[in-house]
Amino acid sequence: MNIAPLKQSDRNKAAATVARAFFHYPSITAYFPDEKKRATKLPRYMAHVLQSAMQYGEVLVTEDCAGVLFWLPPGHTRLTNWEYVKSGFLSAPLIVGLRHYAFVDASETFLAELQEKLLLGRPHYYLWGITVDPARQKSGSGSALLGKLFSMADQERMPVYLETHRFENVGYYEKHGFQLIHTDKMPVDELPVWCMLREPQQP
Repeated sequence: MNIAPLKQSDRNKAAATVARAFFHYPSITAYFPDEKKRATKLPRYMAHVLQSAMQYGEVLVTEDCAGVLFWLPPGHTRLTNWEYVKSGFLSAPLIVGLRHYAFVDASETFLAELQEKLLLGRPHYYLWGITVDPARQKSGSGSALLGKLFSMADQERMPVYLETHRFENVGYYEKHGFQLIHTDKMPVDELPVWCMLREPQQP
């Protein structure tokens, strides 16, 4: 399976894949509780997320953009508000909604601070997100994408960190070498979060 960095010309196509895959994801439904608004706003929101990942990390995709993985590198696993602005995320409050944005910002801040607390300054890759189009599930796309990230991380002897809000994902990631290191609840809505770490393996 051909895995390659996302091209700028394919960003919106990849964002549509992420939006379809994350449409019912717990944190996304909390960010966009109105389903009709979520359908129109989520692809735009994810396009900005991918742009930020492209600028400060990397986005990998399958040849048809049915699978998407985005990560941030060691030493830069938390983006500042200014970096979000520079990557074009200035419109995020308008996309999410001005009244709801404070909740989204608090949630993202909590996750970033939790990651820093758990890793204690240890350099690592942050697996920001991985998605496969619902119509292409069980095609091997997810494993192929993860394999690319793992190969790079293992060569550099770097761990890979992620968090998930869906308990069913824990078993999937455990099969790929991750271990559960912490469970918590988000502020305000008390949404559960599972934090996982994959230690580097011999290449």
